[in-house]
Amino acid sequence: MKVKRWRKRILWKRRILRILRFTILWTALLFSAYGIYNFLIHSPYFKIKEIKIEGNQDIANKDILMKIKIRKGDNIFKVSLRKAKRELGALKQIKDTDIHRDFPDRIVIKITERVPIAQIWTGTEGHSHRVELIDKEGITFPGRKGNIPKILGTKDSLERWEIVNFLAKLMDVDFGFYKRISYIDRKNPRRVEVKTERALLIWGPVGKETETQMEKKLAYLNLVLEDLINNGRNFDYVDLRFLKEGKGEVIVG
Repeated sequence: MKVKRWRKRILWKRRILRILRFTILWTALLFSAYGIYNFLIHSPYFKIKEIKIEGNQDIANKDILMKIKIRKGDNIFKVSLRKAKRELGALKQIKDTDIHRDFPDRIVIKITERVPIAQIWTGTEGHSHRVELIDKEGITFPGRKGNIPKILGTKDSLERWEIVNFLAKLMDVDFGFYKRISYIDRKNPRRVEVKTERALLIWGPVGKETETQMEKKLAYLNLVLEDLINNGRNFDYVDLRFLKEGKGEVIVG
């Protein structure tokens, strides 16, 4: 009986020692974690000294900084990069954003802006340098005037998307021709007009035209324009509506 009691006392002592060791260890870890946290949050070593912004051309740095609300002097661990990215995503000019910490004291923001394919012409722009632009995805956003085609006569996003898709195909087929376009008028969807530096073209419907068909039409158009210019003939427009697969009738007026 005495032996059993002695063994029980030894077991209890061992359990108490294990509990004490465990308690001491966790207390030490908690104090260490608090000390590390306190150092990371309050140390001047981790105060933001630089906010580097890359990739933006149309959007000013000040507008980006105002949107993300991250300031020099903020603690690098306390700023929310997820929130900053979400705030920048609200700017329609921005297609994608990457924000990361560059320890110990720098925030790096990489901006991918939307590339406009055309300008939505409303006739109310006046002398303003800010206009409504549209990219290949059909996303509209504010931006600066540039040497890109104007889209006239579209009433809704579906009509704009048809013209944008047409322009995107033109860029792939003949980028030089795309760059020469002044405007595209879609007031009448059956006779879409394309104004270039060389001529006013009555193109016709553009919704279902393939790149191959477009390529053949442009090749034939170049032959017609060269012939007109070489012969010194004056003309106001070239009607391509009856030209199919590079064959058919071209009306010059």
